[in-house]
Amino acid sequence: MSKVDKMLVKLQTKAGGALENFKKSERGDTNFISMLIIIGIVVVLAGLFLTLGKGVMSAITSKVMNFINSL
Repeated sequence: MSKVDKMLVKLQTKAGGALENFKKSERGDTNFISMLIIIGIVVVLAGLFLTLGKGVMSAITSKVMNFINSL
């Protein structure tokens, strides 16, 4: 076998191993989806707290004002 043939076989082996590693690798896919789900949950909870918070704050403000006025 000539040196060129040996180098081609070595290159083919490395390329085949790299291709198999690329096919089996799942880096980042699962973490990205998890982060999207968590961000969605946080946005929904923030919206609920903003909506409920306005009602709670107005109720507390009215009770404090009634207490101050009764003094």
